[in-house]
Amino acid sequence: MPDDALVRVLALLPPREVFRLRLVCRRLRDLSLHPDVWRSVSLRGGDQGLLQAALRLAPCLRKVSLRSPHLQAAACTVCNSKCVVTDLKLSVQNETDAAWATAIVQRLSTLGGLREITLLLNPAAPDALHPLLRMVYCVQDLRVLRIRINSDMSELPPLLSDLEPRPSLTTLHYEGAASDPFLCFLLRTHAATLEDVDLYLKDGLPTSLLKSLPRLRSLTCFPTDDLSQLKSLPNLETLGLLDLEVQDAPCPGTVDFLLQGPRLRHVEFHLKPNRPIVGAALLEALAQSPSAPVLERLSLKGVGEWPVAAALHRFPSLQALALVLDAMPSDDFFRAVSPASTPRLATLQLVPHGCPHAWLHDPAVQDVLARNAGLHLRLSGPPTLEDDCACRWCLWRCHRDELRTHAGLQSAFSAHTRRPGCPRDCRRWL
Repeated sequence: MPDDALVRVLALLPPREVFRLRLVCRRLRDLSLHPDVWRSVSLRGGDQGLLQAALRLAPCLRKVSLRSPHLQAAACTVCNSKCVVTDLKLSVQNETDAAWATAIVQRLSTLGGLREITLLLNPAAPDALHPLLRMVYCVQDLRVLRIRINSDMSELPPLLSDLEPRPSLTTLHYEGAASDPFLCFLLRTHAATLEDVDLYLKDGLPTSLLKSLPRLRSLTCFPTDDLSQLKSLPNLETLGLLDLEVQDAPCPGTVDFLLQGPRLRHVEFHLKPNRPIVGAALLEALAQSPSAPVLERLSLKGVGEWPVAAALHRFPSLQALALVLDAMPSDDFFRAVSPASTPRLATLQLVPHGCPHAWLHDPAVQDVLARNAGLHLRLSGPPTLEDDCACRWCLWRCHRDELRTHAGLQSAFSAHTRRPGCPRDCRRWL
């Protein structure tokens, strides 16, 4: 067998089996350390022996995830390692963990190739976290940074101002406070390259810094009045609103942003289901906005089916609609989904209630597929079939074995056979 074919086979094996094959012969010993064998491998610190062996011998790893008990051992192994890690995830619980995490980031950044970092920082003194944040800030060519800080960072020592890493971040996910100095440093330093920003900040938004991001195309945040100051963002196409606080009324600033803001193509509302007035008001503002004619994807949680059904005709370019409802949509909702109201709708994603097999046989579901020739219905959840389901369709075993094989319930159900432009998992259901 040629070497390249054997390398592809080795890449499909579990890492532990690859190490065992190194003992078979010289050829396997050499090929088992080929970069293509390890390029897609992800390891956790829980299997210490395997991780230490990989860090010592493997040329590269896709991802390494380390929690508090394993940071020290990993730091001791990494100090002499030449393994290039692309994605690093660290969970820090105390000051000692922060010191070990700093050493790990320093060594892996020196080797090059580190492109993604995720930090979960639990309560600790800012002085203890400062060396770690400083080291992360210095990583060159970092593309993705995710940080969750559960500490008050307002007292972070201002020692980052003497560093000038070149802009490289394209994606930033930050959970903390808008006033965190480290967040401000990141937004200023990478203003020229940031495109996707997720900010879970309960004290507002750093609007002055966000307005200085010329390439910002995706923003996820809590509904806040500060959004009204971001109406002039030129390239923003995607907006996600995630509401962890129960609100009796929508934020006026958020409504104003939706009414007069940029022409959005993708919008997601992830709101509390027990305050439907908020979701309905935000959807109505979106339906009246300049985004309505060009909106392509809409994902809604916490918005009732009636506001959605009433607004569908205002989104003529809508291609994908995902809904999370507390009950199965009514027949009136399914009738609202039609070629006249949603001429370009290709994907409708819903949460099935009860047996998904019986749900797919519901007359309203089959009717909406029959009337919309290009529509694909997807079930979110993910849905599963119970072995002891007593619905008549499962008792008759209609499609039951078929749904358990291949993509099964994860398929894109439609009224047509797969054709050009359809998803790869398109499946004719009628």
